[in-house]
Amino acid sequence: MTRLLGLAAVAVLFALGAANPATALTRGKPVHAVAMYGEPKYGPTQPFDFLNLNAPKTGTLVMPNATDQTYDSFNPFILKGSPQPQAAVLMHDSLMTEGRDEPFTMYCVVCETIEIALDNTWVEFKLRANAHFSDGSPITSEDIVWGFNTLMEKGSPTYKLYYADVTKVEAKGRNAVRFTFKTGDNRELPLILGQVPVISKAYWSKRDFAATTLDKPVVSGPYFIDTFEVGRNIVLKRDPKYWGKDLVVNRGMYNFATVRVEYFRDDTVSFEAFKTGGYDFTWVSSARKWVNEFNFPAAKDGRVKKYLVTDGQPMSPQAFIFNLRKPMFEDKRVREALNLAFDFESLNKTLFLQQYVRLRSYFQKSDLEATGLPSPAELALLEPLRDKVPPEVFTKEFIQPTTDGQGNVRDNLLKARELLAAAGWVVKDGQLVNGKTGQPFVFEMLETQQGLDTMINPWLQNLQRLGIKGTLRQIDSTQYMNRANDFDFDVISITYPLGLNPGNEQRDFWGTNAADRKGSRNFSGIKDPAVDALIDKILVATDRPGLIAATRALDRVLTWSHYRLLMYSAPSDRFAHWSKLHHPEKVPMLGYGQWAGVMMMWWADPAEQPKP
Repeated sequence: MTRLLGLAAVAVLFALGAANPATALTRGKPVHAVAMYGEPKYGPTQPFDFLNLNAPKTGTLVMPNATDQTYDSFNPFILKGSPQPQAAVLMHDSLMTEGRDEPFTMYCVVCETIEIALDNTWVEFKLRANAHFSDGSPITSEDIVWGFNTLMEKGSPTYKLYYADVTKVEAKGRNAVRFTFKTGDNRELPLILGQVPVISKAYWSKRDFAATTLDKPVVSGPYFIDTFEVGRNIVLKRDPKYWGKDLVVNRGMYNFATVRVEYFRDDTVSFEAFKTGGYDFTWVSSARKWVNEFNFPAAKDGRVKKYLVTDGQPMSPQAFIFNLRKPMFEDKRVREALNLAFDFESLNKTLFLQQYVRLRSYFQKSDLEATGLPSPAELALLEPLRDKVPPEVFTKEFIQPTTDGQGNVRDNLLKARELLAAAGWVVKDGQLVNGKTGQPFVFEMLETQQGLDTMINPWLQNLQRLGIKGTLRQIDSTQYMNRANDFDFDVISITYPLGLNPGNEQRDFWGTNAADRKGSRNFSGIKDPAVDALIDKILVATDRPGLIAATRALDRVLTWSHYRLLMYSAPSDRFAHWSKLHHPEKVPMLGYGQWAGVMMMWWADPAEQPKP
């Protein structure tokens, strides 16, 4: 499950559920919350226990832009343009919100109650009578119906895949809306419909929804745009008239009076600004920076604090993404050979200072990770697909190749050469060519983040020893995303965390129907009937053990098919912040995320705020 605001905010994940015998998961009558499996943890009057309910509601949070590109739009719901992702999260409420210390539970926000049909063929939301937009106009069922239909018709293609099983949405009077489904098999669908962003029909229907805009929008969330300078900053102000400020699910949330996002195009310049107090918080992506560069005065005397956060989420599956639409990447043996040329141990020793672990699963560090040989429950799902999946799925645990960490990859390259030869590639005059067509093995790797050449070039150099010519091309982030969305690339690297409760979004990541739909997240172009079948099993799982078995089976097929070159990840998130910022003592199961949780759950000490 992925919170779905649009491609600008899709990396902000809130996957969630747990158990409390006092609160039953009820179908067939209106309730305040629903869990995918088991029961919601919190009752209707219980605030989330991981928040500081007495956090002061004051101060300004200054933070850097989440990406290295500036923004050109305040419409985060479409593929076109570059929206401001942090603003999108704070400005737009959804029907429900997630319990961040549960695997997958949704609690009412704009809705007052949710009712799911006994046979799971529809869900109905009753809206809160006092809910209104930032212009004071009420939020009605007409807004929800119009907004959903517009997102499906004109929004990002992701919406169409995510909500593909909805057949009808209709208003039931002024304050209720019902969604009807194709079948009752998709158990996740009622919950993810709670993620539908609430947008104003009166505002958006007068505009071209498919176009970018820098008009300040009418919003449903706790913050609105105060001021902005494209390319420099954007300032969000908490709405003093926000209708939901007293909701029990919002207690301890949205504590900053103002959030200002400053834009930096260069990571070095950005970090220098942080060191001198130019902004308050940063997520540290570089292991070398984390270990070696916090020796400036404010870090030494405690004004800047480092904060290492380990949560219950799977590690982010960082990977090189091969475009299977290109002939040289079609054969699994070729992709496996490319993986053999990646020397993680040397990189971890020389560049990463032993701060990372090698990824061998798309759901590593969670109960969804496939380890050992398939369990009986997994085999029951995999056996009907035996002729459609790599045979290793049944006989071997997926283990990444290793080296001695000294740069010696000879043994792995010999194995790679055998795989390439078996796939029909031969070396002529030092260059690897297709034995049938004579076409040389040449590809281009696109990248937007500066500094990654030190990690990528050793891989390309190892490939050169196999006769493969790979080149690295750095482009700006807007062009990068446009080319990724158009599938106009050979190899790229884009990371989307997969969460603790995989569901409908898996179709968008790996499904055949998404492979040719530009703007989907199936960047690889996977068209695999076994993958499609296992995604379907995930969607119809009736309990957590069934979901785990189906996800582990999918994990095995994805890894043994070598659709992507899984690289590495940090087991914990690395945060740094100035001492005026404070965070909850308890880290929720789903953590803070890189940016959104800090904006929502942290607070500022009023005694340490600068005087106006």
